[in-house]
Amino acid sequence: PAAHATDMTSASITPRLTTDDDLLGMRLAHRVILRDVTRLRELADRMLADPSSFDRARYAATADYVGLFVASLHHHHNVEDLALWPLITSSAGPHVDFTELTDDHDELDPLLDELGECTRGLPDPAAVAGFARTLRTLSEHLHEHIADEERTVFPLITGHVSADAWQRFEKDAQRGGRADFDLTRFFAVMTEDE
Repeated sequence: PAAHATDMTSASITPRLTTDDDLLGMRLAHRVILRDVTRLRELADRMLADPSSFDRARYAATADYVGLFVASLHHHHNVEDLALWPLITSSAGPHVDFTELTDDHDELDPLLDELGECTRGLPDPAAVAGFARTLRTLSEHLHEHIADEERTVFPLITGHVSADAWQRFEKDAQRGGRADFDLTRFFAVMTEDE
């Protein structure tokens, strides 16, 4: 009985770690980013192939969507750099190095800004060509970056970050986002089980 009481005491003191299931929100965010950049890249290729199939309203709608996409991705990177990396470091220890992922953000963020600039010039053929070129580069970088991030960061979260800390982080991260834009995109990439 005394050993059992000790086991229960230590079990109640040890916080539950974040599980793989707890990472669904981040997985969905990554899935949405990759879906959007792929769809935008396909759209840019169609613009190049047949500019006459796009009227001014469609170019304007594209520019509006790209503006929201760029803002959402900047928010995502800021949350990771300013909140997630410090959370993991405080949980896993100072030996964790996020330099490569932060450097990726430093390369991706100017591409996002360039993408936004290109949309301001649509339907000019040079702007369309720049839009398509920037999306190709951005798409390649994002696919590689997200794969690296999930491979390196997710095990650190599930191995070291308490579930309570993760829930607080997610709640704080949602505060700066735009639910009217982000939520509908999340539903679009969810499986039936999710």
